Amino acid sequence: MPYMATGKWHLGFMNREYTPTYRGFDSHVGYWTNRQFYFNHTNCDPYDRASCGYDFRHNMDVITNASGVYSTHYFTDRCLHIIDEHNTSEPLFLYMPHQALHVSANKFPVEAPQEYIDMFAYIESDMRRGLAAAAYSMDESIGAVVERLHSRQMLENTNGGSNWPLRGMKVEYFEGGIRVPAFIWSPLLNKSGYVSDAMIHVTDVLPTILDAIDNNTGILNEQNIYGKSQWSVLSNNELPVRTEIIHNIDYLTNISAIRWYDWKLIQDTSLERSGLWVRPLGYQNMGLNRKSLQTLQSKDRVNSKSYQVLSQMNRRPDYEMLKESVVECEPHEPTHPANNDCTTELCLFNIRDDPCEYHNLIGVS
Repeated sequence: MPYMATGKWHLGFMNREYTPTYRGFDSHVGYWTNRQFYFNHTNCDPYDRASCGYDFRHNMDVITNASGVYSTHYFTDRCLHIIDEHNTSEPLFLYMPHQALHVSANKFPVEAPQEYIDMFAYIESDMRRGLAAAAYSMDESIGAVVERLHSRQMLENTNGGSNWPLRGMKVEYFEGGIRVPAFIWSPLLNKSGYVSDAMIHVTDVLPTILDAIDNNTGILNEQNIYGKSQWSVLSNNELPVRTEIIHNIDYLTNISAIRWYDWKLIQDTSLERSGLWVRPLGYQNMGLNRKSLQTLQSKDRVNSKSYQVLSQMNRRPDYEMLKESVVECEPHEPTHPANNDCTTELCLFNIRDDPCEYHNLIGVS
């Protein structure tokens, strides 16, 4: 089975043994660093903007003819080529971490082709306009990949923004920094069309996949396999098999968090992190000159490439089910009251009742 990757790596390159093709992939097209410009594929030293370097590779070789090509389009074309060339008698592992919608090398605005930016002229904020254009381009990409997989009968067994209103963000251990939405699409599922809120950790992915493919190697019984198989939970909507997660215990950064059933105990004494509720960029001033935002949002959705592809496959979204996946919190987040400051003391939250971590229950009887 070929293991193919295209897009962002950012998993280390201190020496070649840390690069994609030395970590299990047969092929990788993309970049190794954390971010870059979308068109010229260079990245700059954040402390010395004059020091920039080109970072775009096919395996270990530098790609010299990609400058000026928008990265989303480049990665899409590469994925379509992989799908077209694949022998469908065997499986394919295709890893496609898009650069979009990550900030560019100069942070904001996110870069996008001008024709996409012009589509969102009604958005007054140039930062939000660039973000919308980049999102539209990525939607086109996802739709094109799904359409090509479907046309080659490879979609029958496939899996594959802002975390507000959840509290916190990247590098924090509030829910906004650690909770990840996911979906599974497979004929192996005994039950489908439902939302699961079972506690699942990243270490559960490997044993779950092995269980799903009816693994007979005995590897699940070996003591060196971390994680638990969640296949019965996901395939049959059964009761959770996991009751706890140690998110982190870091004595260097003084960050600790543990989840046990519905309860999460957390302390973050690092002053570099905010622990706030970070609304999407431009939330306070959307800059939308539209009479009916809701109606036009619906129109935009129907016109999107992904929606059109799913409609052709009779796979239109179940909006009632989607509502179940939306995090519901109180109307307004608190203004960081003293008893909710987890940088000075432990905080305890009931994640099921209070997913946005408004109420610290330490000392509450």
